[in-house]
Amino acid sequence: MSKLKVYLDTSIVSYLDQQDAPERMRETLCLWELFRQEKFDVYISDIVIREISQCPREKLEILN
Repeated sequence: MSKLKVYLDTSIVSYLDQQDAPERMRETLCLWELFRQEKFDVYISDIVIREISQCPREKLEILN
């Protein structure tokens, strides 16, 4: 069976470190773990990549 395809926009990525929204941050971290386990085919646009690349280095480290 094929995996579900998921498109991520910048807001989803930003919730990885959203200290003022701890529930959303926790849910996003759980989802991110599923992405790391390759449970979904994940897609992002060039615009999202450009926006993410403008984040401070410490925020970018969360993505790894």
